[in-house]
Amino acid sequence: MKSKFLKKIRNYFLVIIIYFLKFIFYFIPVKILSNLGEFFGVLFSFFAFKSKRIICKNLDIVYGKDKFSKKEKNDFIIKNFKNYGRGLFEFIKISVSPAEEIKNLIKNVQGIEYFQKAKNEGRSLIGVTAHFSNWELIPIYLKFLGFNIGVIGKKLFDDKIDKLVNSARTKIGVKAYDRDVVSKDMIKELKERGLMLGILVDQDTDVDSVIVPFLGVDAKTPVGPAILARHFNSYICTLFTLRRQDGYYDLIINKPYDINKEDSIEKIVKMYNDDISKMIMKYPEQWAWLHNRFKSTIKS
Repeated sequence: MKSKFLKKIRNYFLVIIIYFLKFIFYFIPVKILSNLGEFFGVLFSFFAFKSKRIICKNLDIVYGKDKFSKKEKNDFIIKNFKNYGRGLFEFIKISVSPAEEIKNLIKNVQGIEYFQKAKNEGRSLIGVTAHFSNWELIPIYLKFLGFNIGVIGKKLFDDKIDKLVNSARTKIGVKAYDRDVVSKDMIKELKERGLMLGILVDQDTDVDSVIVPFLGVDAKTPVGPAILARHFNSYICTLFTLRRQDGYYDLIINKPYDINKEDSIEKIVKMYNDDISKMIMKYPEQWAWLHNRFKSTIKS
């Protein structure tokens, strides 16, 4: 009982803090906030002991224990936390900014013709991505271009906080679906209205999954995108934002896979895991290494 009360108090103060930040951030240009986020990301890294241990463990698993010195790992952690800080501050700014301002953060788009083709055909598309760079920009940008966009995510631990977080996604019409609830509306959108649905798949969670290679290591990976694409005959592709040196972003949309109902779920999951792995290996500092990605396949 005491624990529940303390959690309510904590969540209440979190809501106040979020509203306060949204108010302050409204008056600050996004580029300045992004740089501030980088600073606070570095600052937070000095106290995030558990997260730093997980990052180091993941680096050892993927690259081998002898690949990096302690200094190289520390340098990498700082770069990694800069990315988290920028992404967090930009996301809060998204919730109070006009869509046009958010759209302008993405300066170059590769592969938008695949979305346009799906839209012209009235066919749904499953967009598979990862906690990479600022992934939250993807649905907002695509919705601004006129596509029918939805996202699936886990409901947060507090209803008010969940609503606040989703407001950044839904304010221009992005549909947000709870991953743990079967949505008749989502099914109808996929069947009849050419919904383009974004799903994150790069974490070891309690959803239906298979074991396939990820970054060269066997990892538990969600099968949801593969099942939906096969069942609804949807296009399925991977897509990413990539942070540039000037602080802006590129949006990279890869060509949809050529799949059919006879393809195994494992085969499709391996396809999108391979794409995500290639992107992470090319730009490792932009991925969220602080998740215990291999907890189901490699025991500590």
